[in-house]
Amino acid sequence: MDQQIFKHFQNVIETTMTVGDAFAEPMAAAAEKISNALIAGNTIFSCGDKSAVLLAQLFTDYLAQGYEIERPGFPALNINKLVDNSFGAERYSNCIQVQGNSADVLLVISAGDNSLALITSIEAAIEKEMSIILLAGANDDLLSATLGYNDVSIPAAEFKGQLATAAQFQIVQCLCALVDHQIFGGE
Repeated sequence: MDQQIFKHFQNVIETTMTVGDAFAEPMAAAAEKISNALIAGNTIFSCGDKSAVLLAQLFTDYLAQGYEIERPGFPALNINKLVDNSFGAERYSNCIQVQGNSADVLLVISAGDNSLALITSIEAAIEKEMSIILLAGANDDLLSATLGYNDVSIPAAEFKGQLATAAQFQIVQCLCALVDHQIFGGE
């Protein structure tokens, strides 16, 4: 049992090191897009599928309530909560069509396998001229191909199972810390 516990945490530590090393550039670009949109008075939307639903909500909570510093809340909406009782591939895209504006940002977190609902959400955001940040999972080639030239992709596909979720969790936390730092400064 002790060996299994050690191996689990060793895998999490190795994932953390890989995330910090491999994704520093796209995380910085994503944080800059989010910060610029917030400074300009725009809204940040988030959505996710499967296990990523919780990560999308956490991201929104961090932006709306503060991450590591006490500060005013930012305009952030979690689409999963807005369409809680809706089903079908169009559930997220319909919300974006109604609520989204040009220069808003959509953060999409995928647990993998090219969710049609997430693909249509990206397509709706593109129609609205929103910026898109994708935290992609395994087998998200169609989802990634939907992105525009100026959008940001942070692919966690190299991680399997719970390690992909752990990587995306760390990315969400880092993005929120970077946004707070870019807007409010500090250490």
